[in-house]
Amino acid sequence: MHDLRPPPRKGRRRRRWAALSFLSLFVGTASATAPATLERAVQANFLFKFAPFVEWPPEAFATSERAFVICVVGDDPFGALLNDVVRGQKMANRPVVVRRAVGDPAPPGCHILFAGPSADAGYAPFTAAEGKPVLTVADKGAGPAGAMIEFVRQNGRVRFQIDDGAARAHGLRISSKLLGLAIAVDRK
Repeated sequence: MHDLRPPPRKGRRRRRWAALSFLSLFVGTASATAPATLERAVQANFLFKFAPFVEWPPEAFATSERAFVICVVGDDPFGALLNDVVRGQKMANRPVVVRRAVGDPAPPGCHILFAGPSADAGYAPFTAAEGKPVLTVADKGAGPAGAMIEFVRQNGRVRFQIDDGAARAHGLRISSKLLGLAIAVDRK
């Protein structure tokens, strides 16, 4: 049988004080970091969610690599967020993995290449993906130019624009459903 009496007043007061102290600490720090963290979490989710709406040519999976690979080059804005998003996920019956590169060239075998900003003057992250079936993504406000999909902020929300012509030139076909969600589509 359970005791349904309330705990002694002294214990309740301590717990209430501890809860209020913790909450005030959390609210004080969350208000400064939440928007940026939330934005990055949304972008990390988009990176993974883009994949089912893109058709890669068979040669994109012709290597012995058994995984679907999302690569991050330049400054990594995601940290553990992207790893958390893809943990345990599959794409095209392949486990999804994240690879990061400190230097300019992307690791081999990338299916999606996200390029963060870099202080390197000669930074050209999409050169390694040139002519290959690699979906390139960047943050228009902070990343390099020339990505097939660029994240933009519109009315306080993370949105994206698509260069469908560049994707097709690399052998990728982007679904009309994803194109319909973009705020702008370049079809050249």
